[in-house]
Amino acid sequence: MNTVFFSFIAILSLFIFFNLGKVKASQKQRNRNDRVQWGKRPWQGQKANNVSEQRDGTKIIDVTPEDVENKSEKE
Repeated sequence: MNTVFFSFIAILSLFIFFNLGKVKASQKQRNRNDRVQWGKRPWQGQKANNVSEQRDGTKIIDVTPEDVENKSEKE
C-alpha cells in the first residue's frame, strides 16, 4: 500500500514540476538594470558600483572592511 501511495505522489510531483517548468518570469522581471550577472565572474572586469538606490529613493553604500580601515587611517 505504501508503494502505491508514494508512487502516486512521485508521479503527481513530476507532472506538476514539468507543467510549472514552462512558466516564465515576466518581461519586467527579466529586463531590469540591477540584474545579477551570472555569467560574469566578480574578480574580472570593472569594479562594480557600490551605491545602489532603493525604490523609496534611499541609497545603500556597500563597503568592505578594508575600505573602512583605509578611511580611518587617512583621517
